[in-house]
Amino acid sequence: MKKQKLIVGQIGCGKFAEAQDFPNFKKHPQTELKWCCDLNLTRAKEMGKKFGVPNVSANFMDVLNDPQIQMIKIATSHEVHLPIIEAAAAKGIHIFCEKPMAMEQEEAFKIIRIVRRSGIKLCVDFNRRMAPSMHALRTKWLEHSQNPEHQPWRYWEAQRPPMAEEETSHMMITVQDESSSYAVHHMDPLKGGGEIIGETVHWLDLACWFFAPQRPVEIQAWGSRRLSHGFNLKFSSGDSVTLVFHCSGTFDYPKEMYQVTSNAALFRNLFFVENEYYGIPGAKKEVFPMQHDCMKDEVPEDGIHAYMKKYLIRAKGIAGNSKKYEYTKPFIVDKGHYSMLCGFVDAILNDKPSPCDEMAGYMATYLAQLAIRSLDFKQTIPVPLEMITPVFI
Repeated sequence: MKKQKLIVGQIGCGKFAEAQDFPNFKKHPQTELKWCCDLNLTRAKEMGKKFGVPNVSANFMDVLNDPQIQMIKIATSHEVHLPIIEAAAAKGIHIFCEKPMAMEQEEAFKIIRIVRRSGIKLCVDFNRRMAPSMHALRTKWLEHSQNPEHQPWRYWEAQRPPMAEEETSHMMITVQDESSSYAVHHMDPLKGGGEIIGETVHWLDLACWFFAPQRPVEIQAWGSRRLSHGFNLKFSSGDSVTLVFHCSGTFDYPKEMYQVTSNAALFRNLFFVENEYYGIPGAKKEVFPMQHDCMKDEVPEDGIHAYMKKYLIRAKGIAGNSKKYEYTKPFIVDKGHYSMLCGFVDAILNDKPSPCDEMAGYMATYLAQLAIRSLDFKQTIPVPLEMITPVFI
């Protein structure tokens, strides 16, 4: 099986699938798209024609009943993930599922049991843990944690042993978003569940991946479960993550920024295109290419300043709704979507662990639900050990 291609069915043909799933499957040398399926058959036919997919349907069982299908990508609204996963697993089909894996804890438990009983592999598309710039940031942070070096001009009041708080690391995540970019079903409590369930699971997963093998021990959240909110998540060795997510921002400025302070050093990720390191002798910034860069000819450089220059040049040529230009002039930073696909295909073909398995999917959903409980009751909520290490028969 190592040399063959995986025959794939796409279930859900919305805007995300058009921007990421279809191009990524077509690009990957070991995947072949055979089906695209959407409740809106006209949309499925449109995507089939655009990406050269031979079979289309409005019924996902048509995809699953094809004996050639070895893997599916689920890019539907959240509430139908479970029945599709259950039906696919029963046929031994591997599952690449959009986030969140589930909206509720019990639903996530059912998915874990289904996946493990069937023996198939499942991957949740928490892509940020696979972004090249995030891997570089974590590697640099780990290197410094294990062997800290400091600038010769480091400032201190007096030589003394470090206090306990000074030996922990903290990640700050700021997200300024334009909520008008969300479809209304994102806020529907039955379909999308709001932005904590639909979006913040990304950063809860990223936090758990970044600080592994530590486990989360408590969470405090504030704001709205539907839109703007924040949380502070603490880990078992004292490291912590703070997120501030606000929906009234502008895409004229990069959406996401990350910074980690640790052992008298600062590690910054600037919207996946540049990493900066401070407080470490000889550390130089790193720049990362975009996933899709329609402005490369005009501005060949990479990095945050080049990104802003490219964005402004591109925006000047747009009048009206910029969404119309997403596919004719794609301009997308590398958040790890293609890397996640590559990791999962490798896991299937070479029998390796999934890069983001069903337990990671459960963890993000469970922490999101705890965050909602925290903001509802305006209190810090513990994360019980038995709930993040459940036992299944």
